[in-house]
Amino acid sequence: MVDKMKSKGKYENEAKAELTVTLDEAMTLTGFGVYNISHMLLSGLILMGVILQNLALGYVLPAAQCDLHLTLPQRGWLAAIPFLAVILTSYFWGWLADTRGRRPVMLFSMVFSVVMSILASFAPDIISFAVLEFLSAVFMSGSTAVVYTYLGEFNNLRHRDKMVAFGSSFVGIGTVVLPGISWLILPHEFSLPITFLGIAYRSWRLLIVACAVPYFISSILLFFAPESPKFLYSSGQHEKCLKVLKSIYAVNKWMPADNYPVKALITESHTGKCEPAPVSVLSSMWDQTVPLFRPPLLPWTTLACFVQFGIFATTNGFYVWFPTILNSLANHGATDMRICDILDASKASVLNETVVICDDTMNTATFERSIYIGLVFCSMYLIVGFVVDLVGKKMILVSVLSVTGLCGIGANLAANQHLAVVLFAIFQMSGACIGLMNAVNVELFPTKYRAMAICLSMMMGRVGSMVGSNLIGLFLETNCGASFYLFGSIIIVCAVLCLTLPNKKREISAKKQTVEPAQNETHEPV
Repeated sequence: MVDKMKSKGKYENEAKAELTVTLDEAMTLTGFGVYNISHMLLSGLILMGVILQNLALGYVLPAAQCDLHLTLPQRGWLAAIPFLAVILTSYFWGWLADTRGRRPVMLFSMVFSVVMSILASFAPDIISFAVLEFLSAVFMSGSTAVVYTYLGEFNNLRHRDKMVAFGSSFVGIGTVVLPGISWLILPHEFSLPITFLGIAYRSWRLLIVACAVPYFISSILLFFAPESPKFLYSSGQHEKCLKVLKSIYAVNKWMPADNYPVKALITESHTGKCEPAPVSVLSSMWDQTVPLFRPPLLPWTTLACFVQFGIFATTNGFYVWFPTILNSLANHGATDMRICDILDASKASVLNETVVICDDTMNTATFERSIYIGLVFCSMYLIVGFVVDLVGKKMILVSVLSVTGLCGIGANLAANQHLAVVLFAIFQMSGACIGLMNAVNVELFPTKYRAMAICLSMMMGRVGSMVGSNLIGLFLETNCGASFYLFGSIIIVCAVLCLTLPNKKREISAKKQTVEPAQNETHEPV
C-alpha cells in the first residue's frame, strides 16, 4: 500500500514536471512576492527620474535666468522642450520597443539621456542649452513610452493593475523629491569658473546633474534586470522566457528555480514581431486612427482629447511656473494682496530701477511650500484610488474638475496671500484626473482601437503642456489674471463635458447584446 502511494506521488510529480501552459498561467504559477515588489520599485525609480527630468526646468530656469539672459517668453518655450520631444518621438520609441525589446531600448535611451543632461549643465548660452535639453528629452522619451509596459508584463493578471498603480505613485513622490533636491542645492552660492567654455559653474547647473541621478541609478539596476517575459514569448524566444519565469519563481517562492513546474509554453497564434516596412507602419497607424474620427467613436475621441489637453495644459503648464510664482510671493512682504498684484508689483519695481540688477535667488519658502503641495498631490492620488470603486470614475471626474477649476479662478480673486496659495495648490490637483481619464478611455473604446485612442489623447495632453507653459509665460508678462481665468474656465468646461460620459454600471446592465466583441461597441465592458 505504501509502495503504491509512493508510486502515485512520483507519478504526480512527474506529471507536474512536464506541465505545459499558456503564458498567463505560467505567470500565475510564479506567484507574487519580493521579485514583483523589487521590479515595481525599479520601474517606480525610472518614473521618478522621468518626472525630475520633465519638471526640473521649473526650478532651473529661474535660477539660470541671469547666466543665460532669459526673458519670460524664452523660459516658456524652454520649459516646453521636454513635452515637445515626447510628442515627436514617443511613437518611434514604442515601435522600437515592440521590435527590439523593452529592456535594451530603455537602457540605451536612459544612458544617453543622462549623458545629454550632464552636457547641458555646461551649456554656455541659450541655444546650446536648448539643443542639449531637447536631445536629453528625446532619449528620456524612450523610457517614458515603455516603462509602464515593462512594469505590467512582469506581473500576473491578478496583481498587474495594483503594481502599475503603486509604480505610478512615484510620479507623485517625484513632485516632493524635486523641490527637496532644489532646496538642498540652489541656495548654495558657489561659482566655479570654466574659462575655456566662458561659464561659471553655479548651483543651477549642479541641479541639472542631480535630477539625472535617479536615471543613472535606475539604468545601472536595469542593466542587471531581464527582458520582459511577454516580449520574449511574443518574439518566439520561449526558452529565454522560461528562464525569466524560473528566476521570478525562485525569488518569490524561496525555492530552487528547477522546482518551477512549467517546462514548456503553449504557442498561441500571434502576429510576428518582424520589423515592418515604413509604408506598412504608416498604413497600420492610419487604419487604427481613422475609425476614431468617424461615428460612433468621434464624440468620445473629441471628448478624451479635449479633457486631457485641458488637464495637461493646466497642471504641467502652471507647474513650470510654480516656483517663479511662489518665489515672487515669498519675496514680497505683504500678505493682503492678490497673486497677480504681487507679480505685477515685482515687475514694476524692476522696470522703475535706473540700473536693472538681475536677481536669480530663490527664497527658501518657495521650496517649503512646493514640498507641502507635492505631499497634497500624492495624497490626492491615494484618495482617488480608495474612493473610485465607491462613487465611480464619472462622479470623481466631474467633482474634482469642478472644484479645482473654481479654485483656479478663486486663486487670483483671493485678497489674502495664504488663501491664494491654498487655492492655487488645489487648482493643481486636477492633474490627479489624468490617470482616471485614461481608465475611462479603456471603457469608451473597443479593444481594437483602445491603445491608439489612449495614445492619441495623451499626445494631445502633451500638446496641451506645450501650449499651456508658453501661454502662461506670455500672460504673466502681459495679463496675469487672464491665465487663472482662462485655464480655470477650461477645467470647468472639462467637468461639464464629463457629465456626458455614460454611467458604466448602468450601460453594462442595459447592453446585453449578441453582437461580436470585435464590433465597434463604444461602451465595451473591461
